Amino acid sequence: MASVILPTTTWTDSCESLAAQLGPEDELLVVCDRSTDPVASHDAPAGVRILVAGEPVRCSAKANALAYALERIGREQERIVLTDDDVPRDDEWLERMKSLGEEHGAASALPAFVGDGFWRLVEPFLLFVVTLAMWVANAPWGGGVTFRRDQLDIDAYISDLRRTVSDDDLLWEYLGDELTTPRSELTLVPVEGDARAVHDRFVRFVKIVTVPNPVESVVPLVSLALVTLGCLLAPFVAASALTAASYLTYRFFGIDRSTWLLAYPSALFVPLAFCYAVVVPTFRWNGRRYRWRSTFDVTVVD
Repeated sequence: MASVILPTTTWTDSCESLAAQLGPEDELLVVCDRSTDPVASHDAPAGVRILVAGEPVRCSAKANALAYALERIGREQERIVLTDDDVPRDDEWLERMKSLGEEHGAASALPAFVGDGFWRLVEPFLLFVVTLAMWVANAPWGGGVTFRRDQLDIDAYISDLRRTVSDDDLLWEYLGDELTTPRSELTLVPVEGDARAVHDRFVRFVKIVTVPNPVESVVPLVSLALVTLGCLLAPFVAASALTAASYLTYRFFGIDRSTWLLAYPSALFVPLAFCYAVVVPTFRWNGRRYRWRSTFDVTVVD
């Protein structure tokens, strides 16, 4: 028995796909923010409940939606699956997630964010610092993660969700070493490549890394600075090494894209963008702007 939680404002292909994959004892909770959201009035098929979480106050809209849905899961539902509405999935996705959960207890899919336009300039480096790092660390991704409700203090998790931004970073704190992130469940997540979309997504990614752990974030900052310094002092050596490493990383994850060729300019650009993202006071996510000062200090600006 599994409860699948999907925050969204519209009835998307993800909703349709997941509804079709539900087992006899599974349920899909589609969660929106407002009663005026298009999905709120959708005629839900069997096994699907549409919930209206309300406006977020001291947390992100997604964290608020997850907290609202988790409060409404029946005690008989032993397994929980969290996912997003922009995740590509085949017809066996939910069954694989449940199987991974049965095998490991808690398991997460692994994201690789790919796109065109300006995103191509950050994609190669993010494959190192996001995808590869998450696989090595067995970190969860909110786009596809499953766990048993008895593996964490669900009430405490709900309470903390209502005062933070990053649901998956918080989940990692609760699950710790109990989580497995297998390479077999790599998911290519298409992202928009226009300047505004890239700006907003990159700043949010950096905030998720730096805000909850400001002291530990000095390590990636120094590492990025050293990479940039190496690129400037020994450009030919750095370009060759980075391009080769990028190619091997793309092959390791089975990603068939030519953006690995942009590893060197990516390594020059990302550290500068990282510094900018650290100091910029707010960021935009799905139509709302947030000010996130520390893990549990969130202001919804507009």
